[in-house]
Amino acid sequence: MNPARKQSLESRIRATMQCHGMAAEGESILVAVSGGADSIALLHILCALGHAVEVAHFDHQTRDGASTADAQFVRGVAEGLGIPFHVESRPIAQEAATLGVSFEMHARDARYAFFERTARARGCAVIATGHHRGDQAETVLLRLLRGAGPSGLAGIPPVRRLGELRVVRPCLDVSKAEIEDWLREHGLPWREDISNNASDFLRNRVRNELIPVLCREYNPGIAEALCRLADGLRVESDFVEAQACAVFDILVTDDGLRLDRKQFACLHEALQRRTVLEWGWRHGVVCSHDRVVGAVRFIAKEAVGQRFSFGNGWDLYNGRVHTELIPSEPDLNPEERTRLAVPGLTMAFGRRFEVSFLEALPPVPLAEYASSERQLFDADAAGEELWLRQRRPGDRFHPLGMNGSKAVKDYFVDAGIPAPHRPALPLLESGGRILWVVGHAVSADTAITAASRRFLQIEVTPCD
Repeated sequence: MNPARKQSLESRIRATMQCHGMAAEGESILVAVSGGADSIALLHILCALGHAVEVAHFDHQTRDGASTADAQFVRGVAEGLGIPFHVESRPIAQEAATLGVSFEMHARDARYAFFERTARARGCAVIATGHHRGDQAETVLLRLLRGAGPSGLAGIPPVRRLGELRVVRPCLDVSKAEIEDWLREHGLPWREDISNNASDFLRNRVRNELIPVLCREYNPGIAEALCRLADGLRVESDFVEAQACAVFDILVTDDGLRLDRKQFACLHEALQRRTVLEWGWRHGVVCSHDRVVGAVRFIAKEAVGQRFSFGNGWDLYNGRVHTELIPSEPDLNPEERTRLAVPGLTMAFGRRFEVSFLEALPPVPLAEYASSERQLFDADAAGEELWLRQRRPGDRFHPLGMNGSKAVKDYFVDAGIPAPHRPALPLLESGGRILWVVGHAVSADTAITAASRRFLQIEVTPCD
């Protein structure tokens, strides 16, 4: 046993945790323990440092039962330390094949979902994983090969927010060799995952083939160099992100859907790119480098009225003052129609249409009763065969309060309805006549008059 080395490793992990504010005094830590050397060492050292810990293990049901043996081993370690143990077991390979996704991606998502659920249920504020310096080097190199930008090359963050939880990596400044030496000196066993030696996964090939070549033939300290790169880029990325978030709150409207084009064009391109990334993240859009660059150019330079595919069902639309984030154009056929249940409830165009007959007019003026979500029609004039559809070229109708008919296209322009919103506005028709531009004008042909005897009401609400 070498007490100096033990103290050195513990001191370094304690220093890393303090430097990054990984765990406050009194906070419980859920340690993700696979059974490998890194997570086993982390568990023992956190216990030695006096932290309140619990253990979580995820069994992927792989390697012909070896993963189940790993779970049994980790259970024994937890019981030996007298700390709570939590396990989940799922056939990840089978699930990934059914979903049509990669094993690695599905396994990671399943693990972290389990860790998050367990931490919340147990009141643990922190989830700790055993990622070490070698994992960081592999991650940076993998992302470099895939063409990641600065934020991607920042690698594995020491601390990552998961809602009110924190995922922390106390061993990022420690090598795998140091971890294994510490375990041997203390007579602590661990499990070896033989699948780490297989060449099926890109990460394994980077770990077992590429990094050894780079170390042997180019730079013996390649792992340390990659970690320094990650650390430098992480610090700079954090700074740029903080600046971009401050700018974002100025440039983007409260609803998060419109961005000031003039102010955006005055920003440094680094802030422009990070602002676009932030805008995307807040709406579930993860943009590639090329898409970010394209979006920056589009917002700052493209003409009014143009659209840009932003991803995940969103487009950017350039107005004179703002670039607007709008849903991608629906893939609808203008010739298709949806018949309304009269009376009854119909779901169409992302809305609920409830049609009913009224025995009498409401006891308030029609101008006050009617709205963009509720309209009354002369039931006899409207008829009971009502349809919803998109606008078609040449559509015309007679807006109530106007003389003569008007092209629906011209009505949109005069009403100031932005072009990207027009395809989503359904038209109500009957017998070839347009009765209502839903949410806007109704036709004079079916309006309530003194001669009306039957009344048709249509109420429109968004679908949940």
